Amino acid sequence: MTHSDAALPGLTIIVLTRNRRELLRGCIESLLAQEDPGIPLEFIVVDDGSQDGTADLVRSLTASRPQWRYIPQAHRGIAAARNTGIRDGRSGWLAIVADDYLLPADYARSVAFFFRDYPQAQVVRFKVVPEGGGFLGRVLHAYQEASVLRRLAGRARGRDRRGLWRRRRAEEKITADHGLEAAGAAAFRREVFQRVGGFDETFARGEDTDLTRRLHAAGIAVYYSPYLLVRHRADPHLGAAMKNAFISGRASWRLSAPAVGKPAGIPYVVLLGFRSAFLSLYWSCWRAWQAGTAARFFLYWPVLLLLETSSRAGFFSGCLLSRKKPDGLAGRVCP
Repeated sequence: MTHSDAALPGLTIIVLTRNRRELLRGCIESLLAQEDPGIPLEFIVVDDGSQDGTADLVRSLTASRPQWRYIPQAHRGIAAARNTGIRDGRSGWLAIVADDYLLPADYARSVAFFFRDYPQAQVVRFKVVPEGGGFLGRVLHAYQEASVLRRLAGRARGRDRRGLWRRRRAEEKITADHGLEAAGAAAFRREVFQRVGGFDETFARGEDTDLTRRLHAAGIAVYYSPYLLVRHRADPHLGAAMKNAFISGRASWRLSAPAVGKPAGIPYVVLLGFRSAFLSLYWSCWRAWQAGTAARFFLYWPVLLLLETSSRAGFFSGCLLSRKKPDGLAGRVCP
């Protein structure tokens, strides 16, 4: 995946959005307040088919700012929006952020300093913390934070189940020994996409996990820096969170399924159904336990169980779908 012109020195920050005008407003305002990183900055808002006045908002906030560009496209999904931003970005460094992020004023400067201090690094992601959202926002963050804690244990050590139920706290250090995706307001050197391609546009969710696997296969490490905090504003609707968990679960099946053309047999499907039900209960309890107190455990657990069940249901439905369409697992990576 390449730009038609040679990449220029500097950083392009790509903002992904669709029908979330007010969330986007906060994200853009946080980017307008960026401190000078000492390199050229470019901003691209990729609008994946919004119908809520997003275009008017972007133009009003970025008027008379030539470093800002607004790129609308017909709705094709988040992976396609990512690829559009990568293709149209002119800089040698590319950062991808969601419209529900609030970026600290030193975000661009931190990206620039990181790549200068770690010349061998090609990808870096940052620590995501909650911003508002009430009770549901806190539960959703607990759900995500538990996943981060597991993956920060390291890809090899993460398979060790001993001590799993100890309440964990992540060690605050820059590391590439983890199982985290290249997400979390991640920044990339452009040559990364020239080597492994762009995002697979057949994924509704999980496209960042798929890319991360291709990065690892190519020997490209994803660095994690916990010293810059990106604030995340969670969707306050439980139904939306469950839907996202279901879609993510289906993507997980694609990423872990047997070889294409070999659909799961009936005994496997039955066993998977029982296993999914057990794992929903097990991991929802584990996530609630990691929340830190007995009160949080009992308050958070019912919601975490719904989210975990939705994710496992998506995984199971992916298995059933593969029996009907064995070739449906084939992906398409934007060249």
